[in-house]
Amino acid sequence: MGILSNLFGVSDSENADINDEINIAEAITAHVTWKVRLQKYIDGKSDEKLDPMIICRDDQCTLGQWMHGPATQRFHADEAFRTLRSDHAHFHYVAANVVRYMDERDQAGAQALLKGEYSKVSHNVIMMLLKLHQPNSK
Repeated sequence: MGILSNLFGVSDSENADINDEINIAEAITAHVTWKVRLQKYIDGKSDEKLDPMIICRDDQCTLGQWMHGPATQRFHADEAFRTLRSDHAHFHYVAANVVRYMDERDQAGAQALLKGEYSKVSHNVIMMLLKLHQPNSK
């Protein structure tokens, strides 16, 4: 069975098509990297200008574009997909709020959000992506 077979119930041929559409390993790396980026922003060690109005949009990253595009057609009725899509949207919402706190000069609030709600939702997204990425996952 392929990478997505057990989680979303797709065939091996559908799995191959999906792997042509999105690189799950890269999506995992991108989402893991956000915590480092946000911590640097909180610590004042980032040269990035992070815009919460862009970060809050879950359809801007590669994973989000896939989930709002081809994946929606395939998995619209699948509960696991709806959970991933919801968790991913929440991830972006919370990440944007970390930046908003910093923009309002509330470093303590940003840090608390990063260590609390952000860490939880980030973990949920990454674990779901890891399940997608593992061959023969159950």
